[in-house]
Amino acid sequence: MDKLDYQEQSAWRYTTKERAQSPIDVTQSAIQKGEDWSVDWSGLGKTAVLKKKPVIGDQFFATGQLKVNDRSYDLVRFHLHDGAEHYLFGKKAAAELHLVFQRPDGGTLVLAIFLEKDEASALQLAPILNGEEAFVDLQDLLPKNIQKGWAYQGTLTTPPLKEDVAWLLVDAPLAVHQSDLAFLKKSYPDNHRKVQPLNGRAVIEHRLVES
Repeated sequence: MDKLDYQEQSAWRYTTKERAQSPIDVTQSAIQKGEDWSVDWSGLGKTAVLKKKPVIGDQFFATGQLKVNDRSYDLVRFHLHDGAEHYLFGKKAAAELHLVFQRPDGGTLVLAIFLEKDEASALQLAPILNGEEAFVDLQDLLPKNIQKGWAYQGTLTTPPLKEDVAWLLVDAPLAVHQSDLAFLKKSYPDNHRKVQPLNGRAVIEHRLVES
């Protein structure tokens, strides 16, 4: 197949024995309060970006670094989903951006950012999605006023559903123009996985303090 078929996603769960799969609906009953996390976003700046087209969907390879509690996470790539994959308290955002990092232990951290429509947004996603941009400023892809995040353990959301993935979902949405949301839907229609059972997992809420 040329691209992953999201109409066949019911069969994806058989690619792993992992019961703690992603995405999830973050429910109030699953949340536990965690400690404050110190976050340094400054290592996510201007970077060269290279668009590649694997079976799992278009990926945008870039470099950058995120620090959480003085631990460094190296950015590998990012991609977008038309229609959010995660739900927050039963509600679904228009789209979701995933920044995929390598953890110090070799595992994966995914930073999930929800997109919402804002006609005043100056951000232009279409040139990035088209592969027309050779460089991107990652600060433009970060929401303003991030206050807290929800962390949990899961998997990647495309086969083979890689295990031991640490997720961090941030509360502040990224404002994007309706034209960009329309372009995203045209380019990647409904490329989102359905929410998976929590199966007893806790979601830890952290206040994110900029360092």
